[in-house]
Amino acid sequence: RAGHGPHVGDRIGIPRICVPTTTDAPPKGGRLRAATAHKVVRDTGWTMLTELAGMAGQFGTLVLIGRAFSKEAYGLFAGTVALMSVLSPFTTIGMGYVLVHAVAGRGADPDVETGRAFTMVALGGLLGTAAVLAVGHLVVPGVPPTVLVALGLGELVFSQITYTGRFCAQALDRPADGARVVATVWLLRLLVAVAYLVATPRPTLTGWATCHALASLLGTVLTVLACRHLLSVQTRVALADRATVREGLGYSLSIGAIYLKNDADKTMLLSFHQTEAAGLYGLASRVTTPLFAPVRALADSTFSRFFRDGARSADAAYRLATRTTIAGVLLTGAGGLVIAAAAPALPLLLGEKWSSAVPVTQLLAFVPMLSAMQMYAFNALMGLGRRQACVSVTVLASMLNIGLNVALIPRYHWRGATVATAAAEVFSVITLWVLLRRSVHGSPRAATVQPARAMQAT
Repeated sequence: RAGHGPHVGDRIGIPRICVPTTTDAPPKGGRLRAATAHKVVRDTGWTMLTELAGMAGQFGTLVLIGRAFSKEAYGLFAGTVALMSVLSPFTTIGMGYVLVHAVAGRGADPDVETGRAFTMVALGGLLGTAAVLAVGHLVVPGVPPTVLVALGLGELVFSQITYTGRFCAQALDRPADGARVVATVWLLRLLVAVAYLVATPRPTLTGWATCHALASLLGTVLTVLACRHLLSVQTRVALADRATVREGLGYSLSIGAIYLKNDADKTMLLSFHQTEAAGLYGLASRVTTPLFAPVRALADSTFSRFFRDGARSADAAYRLATRTTIAGVLLTGAGGLVIAAAAPALPLLLGEKWSSAVPVTQLLAFVPMLSAMQMYAFNALMGLGRRQACVSVTVLASMLNIGLNVALIPRYHWRGATVATAAAEVFSVITLWVLLRRSVHGSPRAATVQPARAMQAT
């Protein structure tokens, strides 16, 4: 990475990581465009491979705990983890996105920004764990306090530090390295799961949650070491100032609304005392998770580029969103067909008790395709400085999802949750693309956006 002093890119708004390290500037024609495209393809390929390795670790863990626990016990675990997922964007205060914006968009010092992000994520996670322990009996009834503490530390503190390390890699335009670290952590969790189940003939939910937290702690140590030795980032402990917190809250509200839309149904099934339905729905969601690998890999490889293109031209961000969406839809659509066709094999892997999870999995297999239709439009709007619009859309979609879940779950159980999820996703797809098109074609000045305005918090 470049040094921290002034550089030529500062005068024209080019992020520091994009400044060539050689004295000869590359040509501005087709060769530069081809090299950029090649880098995106290369980063996406490596990121997707490491994502798939991580997904393999997740699936292996799923098979082990699916065979070891009942549907009700797995429902308690899945519903509690979903609750942590909904809370995580708020406990992290959006510091991962602030990190990418600061380093890739403004050329800030990655040592300072990464250290600040780690510190704030850890403090927020501890506060979130305390809050979960205080109100957990109301939201996820039947879950022991020890499980809440273990999963709170594992999901809100340790895992979020690992994901912040991934944001650091994205900010430095090295997304594949960040994905490798996350995949390694998931494989580490698989090894811990195997060790626990081998050493414990009668596994308990408390014991499993404790091992989950310990594996996440080891992942945190691995992440910090990777940032230091792989990314050459010497983190420094620091607290965020008021302006940074305000910026982070804008991101956390937007991303938190997305997580609420995606995961609230699992926790709500548990809140309605439908532990078996929560187990079926949670397991089916886990089975379809690998379909997000290519979508997330492409998003990781192009995330900082949306900010750069958005600072230069709204039309450039729109074209990038269109190309990435087409690729994501093709990949997730094909993967959905494969998952739906292979779903009848679940009872062979997990036991006959999970035969009722087959139709749930077949219905949820195409939800990732709906996510692919909206993810890149969302990133393009963020790069154009339309964060408030993104927040509004995701909040409305989350409210729609929750309202439909409240109305449908008591009567239709997991089928009601599936309908609510699909309806909220379709609403997000349509609204985000309408907003993006208006950003490009809505006014004569929309084709060119000033860099400072595009990077400024809305």
